Amino acid sequence: MVELIIIKKYLHEFHDGALLNIEHAGHTYIFTLESAEMDPLDMKDVIILSQRGTIKGKLHIENIEHVKVNELTFQHELNMQYDYGSIFDLNIQNNIIEIQVSWRNSPQKPYVNDFSTIVLKSKNIWWENLPDLSDPFW
Repeated sequence: MVELIIIKKYLHEFHDGALLNIEHAGHTYIFTLESAEMDPLDMKDVIILSQRGTIKGKLHIENIEHVKVNELTFQHELNMQYDYGSIFDLNIQNNIIEIQVSWRNSPQKPYVNDFSTIVLKSKNIWWENLPDLSDPFW
């Protein structure tokens, strides 16, 4: 497991990365994320990259206090709105996560052009580095 403080140094690398999945259990969300491709020479910390040279893993967001989607309090279970989410921006400050996602569908489904800003406030956030995690879109 990689400490969240290390991952925070590389949040800018998630621009043009992917939100691959959202899992929900009780007051916990788990976002499966992959960064854009990185040059291993740019790495300043010991993080094992995937075969494609990306940071890949799960962001665990525990003891959720509130969820907002596009500035509106979200009362339902948060899930993948479409097949794939391209990350425009990812920010983590204190116990607040903001992720901006451009949504799209896989071929054979109708084209979509949707964008969401998701903000979660929680009591505990941690990163699980999973460089060998399979990607259903690759």
